[in-house]
Amino acid sequence: MSHPKWIGVVGPTNTTLIEATAGLSTGTLEQAAREIGAFLAQHALPMACVPVKGVPLWALEAYHQAGGKDSLALWPGLGDQFEAGTQTTPGKPELAGQMRDDLTWAQEPFELAKICRCMVAIGLSCGTMVEIIATKWMKRRPVLCLSHLMTAIPAEIAAELNILPCDSVEQLNRDLLGLLA
Repeated sequence: MSHPKWIGVVGPTNTTLIEATAGLSTGTLEQAAREIGAFLAQHALPMACVPVKGVPLWALEAYHQAGGKDSLALWPGLGDQFEAGTQTTPGKPELAGQMRDDLTWAQEPFELAKICRCMVAIGLSCGTMVEIIATKWMKRRPVLCLSHLMTAIPAEIAAELNILPCDSVEQLNRDLLGLLA
């Protein structure tokens, strides 16, 4: 297996539901996703995501708009039985420099964890938790989490992961650069 290269960006796609449930102001997740996507591009860091909608799509859009040159869209088969709701969401995988469409939704979290040096979590959802949890089996890849955008990762889950909580986008960006140095 080659050395993992990508910085994975994960987060909710149904941001309206998640912001309301977590007590976040509307647009909070989008703002953070766009800031982080632009930061990755400005520092020439390679980004990987599943740009169906919400957080991962906003991060990729900002990455692309900021001139990011090295991005990968994981694009699981939309006919996959595990994610029927995605069939009506076109997404924008074409914004990425590369695309992989050879995965199912069941394979995607583990492939993302496998190919990423670390992950950035912007908010939580069921899918985001699966992507974070998959890092356990990939040598506990670091996951930088914006702790102010999630209610909590259960202690029983966090105990088996390499979670690096960050209180702000600025701290996450600093910590990410330090981790990659």
